[in-house]
Amino acid sequence: MRCGAAGIIGGMTTASAASFRRVIAAEVVSNFGSMMSRLAIPWLAVLMLRATPWQMGLLAVADVLAAAVAALALGVAIDRRPKRAVMVAADIARTALLGLLALAAAGGSMSFVALLGAAAAGGVLGMAFELARSAWIAQAAPADELSRRNAQLAAGGAISEAAAFAITGAVFQWIGGIAVLAVDALSYLVSAALLRRVDEPAHAVAADGVVAAEAGEPASPRATTSLSEALRLLLRHTSLRTLAMLDGLVALAMGVASSCYMIFVSRELALSTAVLGVVFALGGAGSALGAAVAPRTGRRIGSGQALAWGLVAAAIGSAFIPLASGAGLAAIGLLAAHQLIGDAGLVSHHIHDRTMRQTLVPADALARVDGAMRTLDQAAVVAGALGGGAFATAYGARPGMWLSTALLGVAALVALASFRRTPAAASRSIA
Repeated sequence: MRCGAAGIIGGMTTASAASFRRVIAAEVVSNFGSMMSRLAIPWLAVLMLRATPWQMGLLAVADVLAAAVAALALGVAIDRRPKRAVMVAADIARTALLGLLALAAAGGSMSFVALLGAAAAGGVLGMAFELARSAWIAQAAPADELSRRNAQLAAGGAISEAAAFAITGAVFQWIGGIAVLAVDALSYLVSAALLRRVDEPAHAVAADGVVAAEAGEPASPRATTSLSEALRLLLRHTSLRTLAMLDGLVALAMGVASSCYMIFVSRELALSTAVLGVVFALGGAGSALGAAVAPRTGRRIGSGQALAWGLVAAAIGSAFIPLASGAGLAAIGLLAAHQLIGDAGLVSHHIHDRTMRQTLVPADALARVDGAMRTLDQAAVVAGALGGGAFATAYGARPGMWLSTALLGVAALVALASFRRTPAAASRSIA
């Protein structure tokens, strides 16, 4: 095991510092483009195609449902393949996908169906990339460096998020969505070029099980067990089961928000895309703050409690959104506060969640178990997006945002209750 009562991984080598720098640089570049498209595609749907709340829910479902269906099979396949090669292939495929979408927009053939198809394909490719990258980090970094490496990755993403959101609104308003999609396609190509020069660590071989045993729990079967065995282990292992529950609640909240948020800020608050771009850029600062404090917080109070307090901050930040009214400075300030506080909390939660997974599961089985957890998460996003779309259609986008906030609050309370005593294995996941 990477870290646990009896865990030992044999035959593993760590990657060079230069490889980590290239992975982080690839994250900065590709995430810059991704964040631009994350705004551009919903804006295209809302402002050009006049999508309804129900259609916005469908747009979110196309992404996450495709990823959910693919995650289990992708996890099994990625565990058997070099992780660097998977990341490079995913980036090249995403370059082609965004390029085709930009051409469709330029040719006047953009449709809501095309956006749905692009979202679905992007969801599958993004899932493959994320599973491979998480497994690569687990193989490439010593256990006591996992939290720091994950925080560095999150910080790199935060920097690019701030830069992308700061300019996307103005670019979209002045030049149009085609330019945004083209930049995203180019960013994936640059990412692939960086990742081609990354070391591929030796394949990790687990000595005695898929999941590190907690106190009083029996050792798990070997890492070469089937996917169904990994699913059973996920359900019966206390810490992983709790993480899956929390991830599901957060995913449900994010699904609800995905069908309400853009409509709320663009239509009900009537804020321009340029103003919203600046507001969203502050989320990068919040994310950077969360990445900076996450390792230190984990050392002081344990990974479980640090994860829980991250969810508390996320719920508080989310509550600022439905409190906003009108297009004045007060509303902008509330949205900005959400970006700073809420994003810091979510990033802190994600860092500790990812590190605990990488610690409890040996590297050669991580994509498989991670894929199972991601399937549950994505199913929750689907339910949230569909339910949120229906709820917002009936009651409005503002009540929909209150529903999302309430779900985050429930997740925070569950985490605080569950991790009052952090298991030893999980505590050691934070460097």
